Amino acid sequence: MELYGPDGRLLEESGETWREGLPWDMGNVADPRIYGVDRNIVRQRTRAAFFNNPLFGAAIEIAAALLIGDEFTYGTLNADKTAKQALDDFWNTNNLGHLVSSRLSIEYLLDGEMCAVMPQDDPGDVAARVAHLDMNTGVKIKADTVNGITSVEAGGADGKPIVWLPGQFVFTAHNALWNDPRGWPVAMRAVGPANAHLALMGHRLNTHELQGRLLGVQKVFVDRKDPNSRAIFAEKSGAYRRLPKKGGIVTLAMVEGKDGKVISDELTFTTPGGGSGNAETDARAFVRLVALNVMGMPEHYLGEGGTVTRTTATSMTLPAIRSVKRIQGALRSHLDGLFRADLKRRYGPDRKYKVTYYETADDGKTRKKRTRYVTADQIEVPWVFPVITQENLADLIARAEAASKLGLASPQTLSGSLAFDPALEAENMAAVGLNFGQITPATPAVTGTRTAPVPADLAVHPTAT
Repeated sequence: MELYGPDGRLLEESGETWREGLPWDMGNVADPRIYGVDRNIVRQRTRAAFFNNPLFGAAIEIAAALLIGDEFTYGTLNADKTAKQALDDFWNTNNLGHLVSSRLSIEYLLDGEMCAVMPQDDPGDVAARVAHLDMNTGVKIKADTVNGITSVEAGGADGKPIVWLPGQFVFTAHNALWNDPRGWPVAMRAVGPANAHLALMGHRLNTHELQGRLLGVQKVFVDRKDPNSRAIFAEKSGAYRRLPKKGGIVTLAMVEGKDGKVISDELTFTTPGGGSGNAETDARAFVRLVALNVMGMPEHYLGEGGTVTRTTATSMTLPAIRSVKRIQGALRSHLDGLFRADLKRRYGPDRKYKVTYYETADDGKTRKKRTRYVTADQIEVPWVFPVITQENLADLIARAEAASKLGLASPQTLSGSLAFDPALEAENMAAVGLNFGQITPATPAVTGTRTAPVPADLAVHPTAT
């Protein structure tokens, strides 16, 4: 089959298979700034904006709270006792809950890269304390399209480079595109609008501060034919040359002209600049751009509601949820890689672990318990991130009621979907004589009076008083 280009000429094969390594690894032909930006400069600008720009810093903190919040933990691992104990040890040794919520989530947004490394000296049959490199200190990596990242290098305390080989590091990158293993900051596009917003606010505050001190504009009557007019002008203008810090009272003199008409000096008080409304519109636009470029967040997440209604807010939330789940997926993959690397370090790469799974039958109505043995690379940790959904309480209740009427779900499942603990509620209900999952009959109301529900011990003895 022959292929032709847009000019109608026959295309010829170049003899190359695929491009290896970084986008600019082509014999020094391409500039390292192949995309028009330098990765190190972009990362530094994003970090600086986090500390120096209040709007950008607040947006990053809100985004990190959406990602992690205070609910990050892990569930019961579907593996044998050895793997479960190893996970408990790894979590406690590295204080993963605090590490992910207070550091990794923010660093990933600002740097777009995370590199965790194992200790150079093997600690033995204990959980390893991993370290996350500062990507702004000249971390170098080697990679190709066949084997991926083959080594990570960073400077040591004595000036000698430290090299980690596969199995000794876990590298995660955001937007690692076109065979480029390095990542880019998640929030890099929000830096420009955030800095523009700060500059605009500074300009408007400076303008209003000056207008606040400038009480008015004095118009002085000067008779050009009077030889003393310049001196009179200097004398009158000198009276108000020093602007009062908080304002004051100005006294005007009135004189009579030669024709008998009253001539008076004029002092006009100023009003705030008419550009304030435009500045407010511009500021709201910049807030919108910052929110969208951090992680697809709607602007009302940053406290700027504008003309947002409940309907538009709900529709704008969906892209933010998708974006948050994408970042959560990257963090989950990074943590899985860390735990698997520690398992292989402690027990070897060929160690098999017993896991439990279920096979469904009868159109999904029955399940059969099965077991199998897998290597560390096939173990998935049930990391628990905050649940992010658009459903409100009314939606959850409506769905639970529909499932209950149609007999599609158990009381335990329905209770859990409404954030209740079925086991705890069954115990609490039994303590007062109620059965879990059984609807309590409503007590008929008496007109004109207020009645309390009948206790369980009296309900079985109607004659009791």
